[in-house]
Amino acid sequence: MRKNKFLTIVGGVTALLFISLTISIKTSAIWLQTLDTAVQNLIAPAVNPVATKYISLIAILGSPFIDICWTILIAFLLWRKERNLINAGWLLITQFSGCAVALMIKELVHRSRPANQVIKNGGFSFPSGHTFATAIVVLTVLYFIVPWLQDQELQFVISLLSIGWVILVGFTRLYLRAHFFSDVCGSLLLAITWWEVMKLFYFRFWEKMLSNE
Repeated sequence: MRKNKFLTIVGGVTALLFISLTISIKTSAIWLQTLDTAVQNLIAPAVNPVATKYISLIAILGSPFIDICWTILIAFLLWRKERNLINAGWLLITQFSGCAVALMIKELVHRSRPANQVIKNGGFSFPSGHTFATAIVVLTVLYFIVPWLQDQELQFVISLLSIGWVILVGFTRLYLRAHFFSDVCGSLLLAITWWEVMKLFYFRFWEKMLSNE
């Protein structure tokens, strides 16, 4: 785990953007409704039974349950490779607590899901749990797994595929009309914010541990 002031600033910016977006949703801002509707209308013509079959499979692979399984696996690899139980534990806490925070925000914002869902989903819409949990996994790959790789080209490919994956999972939520575009964007903002918040907690805890030795 390493400090990066620039990324901390990015986390602060994403936090402000997430708060602004949440306020816009709660106040039913016209500009946001217009944007969400425009994106829905753009994707709607692409909906067909064949595409829905594959999109649904991708959505399952990007579900919070699968993402948590990936997180547990990566945490285990962290422990095995680095013998660092603190990093592994931090990663698990970040994913589990983040999913809990996203769920609490869903209940607080109480935003209804889009009408005419391709596959019926219950619960509330903002933020997207699939996108949030997947984003945490992608951040984990970028932050922990990619630096392990010696080949720069491989680092680039894995980074690109990881970013592409979270975008694809986000798209599945729009295609299936499980979420609005703003729900997906909000999840990405929340994931980056939560990641940086948990890093701050990590460094405070670690520095306290060192000072007590």
